[in-house]
Amino acid sequence: MDRKTWGLLLGIIGWLILFLYVGGGVAAQEDVYEVGHEDVFGKLERPPVVFPHGRHMDALEQEGCGFCHHVFDEDAGALVPVDDPVTGCTECHGAKKEDDKPALRQAFHGSCTVCHRDAKKTGQASPPVTCGECHKKRTGAGQER
Repeated sequence: MDRKTWGLLLGIIGWLILFLYVGGGVAAQEDVYEVGHEDVFGKLERPPVVFPHGRHMDALEQEGCGFCHHVFDEDAGALVPVDDPVTGCTECHGAKKEDDKPALRQAFHGSCTVCHRDAKKTGQASPPVTCGECHKKRTGAGQER
C-alpha cells in the first residue's frame, strides 16, 4: 500500500475508534455512583452511599427504569415512570419538602429502604436495610469498613 492509502486507512480507523468510544459513553450508564448531594445537604452527617446502578438495573430489569425514575405529570396529577431519564432527582427534590414533593432525603429513603426491606422479606435478595449498611465509612484506599 502506498503512503496515501495508509493515511486514509489509519484516519478511518481513528474515526471509528472515536465514534465507538464517544457513542458508547453517551448510551451507557455509570455502573457505580456515589450519592451524597452535598450541594443540597451541605456537610453530610453520614458517609455518601456507594450506589451500584448496574446491579439495580439488573435486579429491576422487568420493572424497567421507570420503577425508580419518574416525573410529575401535571395532566394526570400523578407520578409517571420515565424510561429514559435525563433529569436527576435534585431537579425536583430539594433539602426541604415543597408542596407535595418530599425532601430529597425522604425521597431516597422512601424509595430505597422500602424496596430493600420488601426484597429482603420476600427472600428475593439480601440488600442492605440499616443505615450503616448503605452509608459505609471508607478507609484510606477507598476500602469500606
